[in-house]
Amino acid sequence: MVKKICCLIYRKTGYNFKFLILHKNNWWNGWELVRGEARMEENVKDAALREVNEETGLNIADVRIMPFNYSYDYLKGLNKVSAEVSCFAAKTDDENVTLSNEHNYYKWVDYDEAIKLLDYEEQKKLLELFNREIIPQSIIS
Repeated sequence: MVKKICCLIYRKTGYNFKFLILHKNNWWNGWELVRGEARMEENVKDAALREVNEETGLNIADVRIMPFNYSYDYLKGLNKVSAEVSCFAAKTDDENVTLSNEHNYYKWVDYDEAIKLLDYEEQKKLLELFNREIIPQSIIS
């Protein structure tokens, strides 16, 4: 089983939340959240921090594991591989993103636009969970 991560990056100004979505343009073309694979020596939280930095240039200190994960199978060469994905949410105050070569565009968008643009259903579910459980707590505190 391969350990993978998915990370929802957000900025908060007042009561407004903006979410970072990335446009991938290689063998697959669409909008996604930060995602990647944990290295052998990494736990999934360290992998999330590394992947965020590699794909966006952002340094994240405040990352929380979300009570949501999923698994899927894919082909790597001729082999079937099973992946278990741990999901995170990470807050940043930075607006400027430095993309890796994995992506060609990025956008900071509100919830409704993110739901429309994201291509993976599991990533939409992560965003919905964040919107339902984390945002109300953040507004109160």
